[in-house]
Amino acid sequence: MAIDPANALVLCYHRNPGAIALGQRIAALLGTTTSLHLTDRDDPLPDSPPSVVVTVGGDGTLLRAARMAAPLCVPLLGINTGRVGFLTELEASDAEALILRYLTEPGFAWHERRRMVKAALGEAVFHALNEVVVGRGPAGNVSRINVSINGAHMTTYTADAVIVATATGSTAYSLAAGGPILHPEAEDLVITPVASHGDLAAPLVVPPTSLIEIEAQSQAATSVAADGFADVPLHQGDRVVVTASEHRAEFLRAGPAESFYETLVYRLRRGSDQTLSVARMLAEQEARARG
Repeated sequence: MAIDPANALVLCYHRNPGAIALGQRIAALLGTTTSLHLTDRDDPLPDSPPSVVVTVGGDGTLLRAARMAAPLCVPLLGINTGRVGFLTELEASDAEALILRYLTEPGFAWHERRRMVKAALGEAVFHALNEVVVGRGPAGNVSRINVSINGAHMTTYTADAVIVATATGSTAYSLAAGGPILHPEAEDLVITPVASHGDLAAPLVVPPTSLIEIEAQSQAATSVAADGFADVPLHQGDRVVVTASEHRAEFLRAGPAESFYETLVYRLRRGSDQTLSVARMLAEQEARARG
């Protein structure tokens, strides 16, 4: 489907004046007919879905946009003004020169679709691109968290939290807790305990057909969060049902899919300054140093 730049929605991180200023320039360049959206406001969407959502900020801004865009099957294009920018496609310095090519030039960009995860707590349903986390409340408390998969009891963790991450989320909180890295287009989910005190501290990769039930077993304050946006208190006996979401986030990408491997280590090691060209330069320097 063709993308109409004038029908783009631009979402900016509200605490970064540079992101807002760049977002204003991007909106003017595209000739958008909708006003600039900021992450601290719940601005209503246009009457008809936008043709693309352009985010200006970091990964948090893009995660927020994914929850809005995925149910509408609207693609996302992220411009990085944050620190790591794992999900973003463009650096701020390149955005104004390249953005119209992403949106209008035939064959320049392709669509990458990523699995999301869904959590249900009673009638409340949350969709997340990175992860669902069930964990402790006040510092000093640990949670007892019962986990069953497809009706079979697996274990009861005594831990700070239990993460259920997508492939996208495998490079976020799950990775920090010792989880594996999955390719962004992988369908599997990763169950990762955080600071587990039991006999099952290793992460577990399960297929996307899995039904994961997580039950709060302790009196200690516990909550469920989805991508850090929804944070709902749980009480002893409350059960969160986690499955693969029916929604997928769709990103505009340029270049080969294999570039994920090229930039992975550099983004983890050195943060947001590593564009693909810089990553290649560093790899060449390291290769020369090794002889």
